[in-house]
Amino acid sequence: MGLISNINYRKIAFETYEPICAHCGFGIPSVLEVAHIDGDRLNNNINNLVILCPNCHKMFDLDLISVDTLMTMRDRPKIVRWSKRMKDAGKKAALKRKRKTAAKKAVATKRKNITFLSINKDDN
Repeated sequence: MGLISNINYRKIAFETYEPICAHCGFGIPSVLEVAHIDGDRLNNNINNLVILCPNCHKMFDLDLISVDTLMTMRDRPKIVRWSKRMKDAGKKAALKRKRKTAAKKAVATKRKNITFLSINKDDN
């Protein structure tokens, strides 16, 4: 497969590579982009394509990620560990609920104490 133009390079990239960012592992296909490694948008050879998230694509364009690093990471086996990320999100949500419940309880206790103090003050 040589120099190819006028084809859907995004479709080819997603059929060939895992639909996750080759650099960071982000895995929402509708957000992912296809970058041309050599910078030539007409060179749609599969070896010149890499799937990246928008952040990593920008870093690659700014030469913050090297071509060698990107190609190595693109060709390595990938395992998406979204379950770990979801567990972390669940822990954060549970902690937030716990804090919110504690705050509500503290407000209720404070109101109760203020009411109790005002009643006792009126009695004296």
